[in-house]
Formats: sequence, structure tokens, C-alpha cells
Amino acid sequence: MAEWSKAPDSRLCLLCDRGTDTMSQQPVRYFEDKNHAEAYARYRIRFPSDVVDCIVRYVQDGGGELNNAVDIGCGTGHQSTVPLARVFRHVVGVDVSQEQIRQTPHLSNVDFRVGRGEDLAFLESSSVNVVSVATAIHWLDLPTFYKEVDRVLTPRGCLAVYWMQRQKHENEEAEAAIKEFHDSMSEYRAEGVKRIWDRKEIPECPYGTWLHDTNVMITKTMTVEDFIKLSSTMSSWQRYLEAKPSTTKLTDYREKLSSLLHKDTEENQGFSPSMELKYLVNILLWSHNWELLQLGALTAGSSHNWE
Repeated sequence: MAEWSKAPDSRLCLLCDRGTDTMSQQPVRYFEDKNHAEAYARYRIRFPSDVVDCIVRYVQDGGGELNNAVDIGCGTGHQSTVPLARVFRHVVGVDVSQEQIRQTPHLSNVDFRVGRGEDLAFLESSSVNVVSVATAIHWLDLPTFYKEVDRVLTPRGCLAVYWMQRQKHENEEAEAAIKEFHDSMSEYRAEGVKRIWDRKEIPECPYGTWLHDTNVMITKTMTVEDFIKLSSTMSSWQRYLEAKPSTTKLTDYREKLSSLLHKDTEENQGFSPSMELKYLVNILLWSHNWELLQLGALTAGSSHNWE
């Protein structure tokens, strides 16, 4: 097994010329502000251990090991890199935003790097057990990225792509308000974002077919205030705010949701009401050993969806 070499500064290693970055420009431009990165670290919902457990089962079913993982588009690291680090011996988180990387936690078995997900030149061939892409596949140049994935994965390595899909809120009026706000951001969403969240398209698989797991559901209770702050971290809102800096849209959204949800609660009107949110996690898994995994799952009567 090839040993991974750490960067001279394992906290922050600049791997790309930011002036000539060929990755989609949205991640660079809309995830670089310090306040935005801090809000991202605090309010973005974190993937539960169930997601990593699903990946681990898939890897082990294929005879793979849990040594090295790379988390592409890791953001501040809290959402997906940290859960991976609890299982894998060594994890590298890669994100194109320097400010996001500055918000990452210090972990003994994790290195964070600034760089493009399509450029994994710092990794040796056949050295990675899992390449993870959490809520970031829409930012990548897939043909170029998949070539790198194919190069760095071990013969029994796994590509894991996953993201959250919010389910309808039980309060119909609140759901209508959320949908109205979401729809109003449509023209400010990047095309890749629209494909996954608006049109519910599944990203193309590099080879063969994905194993599509939809068994993980996240239930999260938060205040309306925190939900609004979560909404403010979305790239579409950052683009909207740049176009209309004097807008009161987010404030109006918060007040409308608060008013609607106060009807359903006995909470003091001076406090931000709570809301329960549910997110279905789409997990796409693929391995060099895919044919054997598919055969084993079909023989065992797996409940997974084969897309």
C-alpha cells in the first residue's frame, strides 16, 4: 500500500493557481467570503454516521480496505470529512475555497488542501480506498474528475457521491413559503445545481451503474432563525445578494415563516419558533469491483435501488 505524504503545512496547502482555476467559478466566488464560510461551518447540516456506515458496508462487501479516503468539495470539513475521519485511518479534504479550508477543524488523521476536485496530482495512482463527494458533484467537470477517480482508486476502491434532499414540511403554508423562496432563486442557481435539486437528475456514472441507496433520512429540529441562516449559505442566495445588495427578501422570508409557524406552537411570540425538517440522503456508490458487488447484492436480495 502506497504511503500518503503530508503537505509541508498539513492545515493549508495551496494546490492551484486561483487566477487560472478551470473549475466552475461559482464555488470560488460564492464560498470565499469569511462570514459566509463561518455561517457555512455553523449552520450547514452534517451527514450522520449512517451515511458513512453505508459506504463502509459497500467497501467491505467488495473486499476493500478502510485506509485512505479523499473528500472532494469538503467545504469546512464538518459536514462530511469529520464523519469519514472517524472510520478511515487517513482522510484528505479538498476544496477550491481557501476561506472554507481556513474554517476546518484540527484532526490528527486529516489533512485539508485548497485545490480543484479534478486535479488529484498530489495522490499516487491506486492509493485511495474511497473518493467521497458530498453535496459537491454539481460543481465538477465530470469527465475530467472521473479520470482522476479511476487513476487514484485502488482496484477495490469506491466512489461515493451523496447529497440531501429536503422533504415537504408538514405545515402546508410553511412549505408553500419555502417553495416560493426556493423558486424565486431559480435564475441564480448554477445549471449543475438545477439538475440535481430542481430536476432531480442522477449524475452520470463513470462506468456501469450506480448503487443508489435511499435508506438514510435525517430529521433535524432548528429554529426558523437558524433555518434562515442555513438558507443564506446557499450559492444561489449569495448570487442573488450580489445582484440585489439592498434586498429585504431574507428578512421578509424569516418573518413570514415565523408568523406561520407560531400558529402551530405555544412558544412565546418573542422567540424564533422551532421547525422539524427532514432530509432524504441520496447515496450513489460505484466501485472497480462493481460487477461482483451487484451480483452479491442481487443474490442476497438487497433492498437497494439499482439505477
